[in-house]
Amino acid sequence: MPEIDDGARSMAEAIEMARIAAEDGIEFMVSTPHMFNGLSSNPYPSEIVGRVDALNEAIAASGQTGIKILPGNEVHISHEILKQAETNRFTKLNQHNYMLVEFPQLTVPVGAEELFYKLQLLGIRPIVVHPERNAQIQIHPSIVAKFIERGVLIQVTAMSVTGEFGPAAKSCTDMLLRHNCVHFLATDAHRTKSRPPILSKGRDAAAMVIGPERAMALVDDNPRAVINGEPLHVSAPIPFGAAAKPKRSFLRFFQ
Repeated sequence: MPEIDDGARSMAEAIEMARIAAEDGIEFMVSTPHMFNGLSSNPYPSEIVGRVDALNEAIAASGQTGIKILPGNEVHISHEILKQAETNRFTKLNQHNYMLVEFPQLTVPVGAEELFYKLQLLGIRPIVVHPERNAQIQIHPSIVAKFIERGVLIQVTAMSVTGEFGPAAKSCTDMLLRHNCVHFLATDAHRTKSRPPILSKGRDAAAMVIGPERAMALVDDNPRAVINGEPLHVSAPIPFGAAAKPKRSFLRFFQ
């Protein structure tokens, strides 16, 4: 969605991103501007829906018919989320009952489990985005399994699976995949050139780790359930053992 966050800088670029995504086989994209992290203007849901409608009209006018943009937000975790949820301050994915939650880059905030539990009491199912790029989770990936056991879902970035976010994110992603700790792959697209809206490379890389059928579920079956607001039942995480930690050599630049 153009001119609202750190994504497309113009309507023309947003339309071009839609073309790239459609050519990659993507049928639906959820526009998820950041909320409450200092980057975005924190638009209200009505503004996001209006902008998404305008973008879909512009995409159709350009002659593209194979892709549709849906509304959403990526919400930076804070203890204010509950109040924001109660007042409908942010946009859930396609305005149903799932929401994207983002951690800081370095740590997992204290009290995150309790916050997620209270969100679920409100009927909202949290999806933690790109945990593989969080320094604390890269060292202790079993943190993710504990969240899943409490009903939280996990989304990783396709470029992490391919190694384009570096070896630490790649190692962590592969480990999460092997332990049933990934439910969605996302482009986390920002521009046409850097971080483009391409899923196929990540899907194929995931298939090398968990097989093509499970990899396809991460980009098709599971996301469809979310955008339709349907229940999503996932397999329990495989327990992490001492041998499951990433190799220390991948973590040197965090020390």
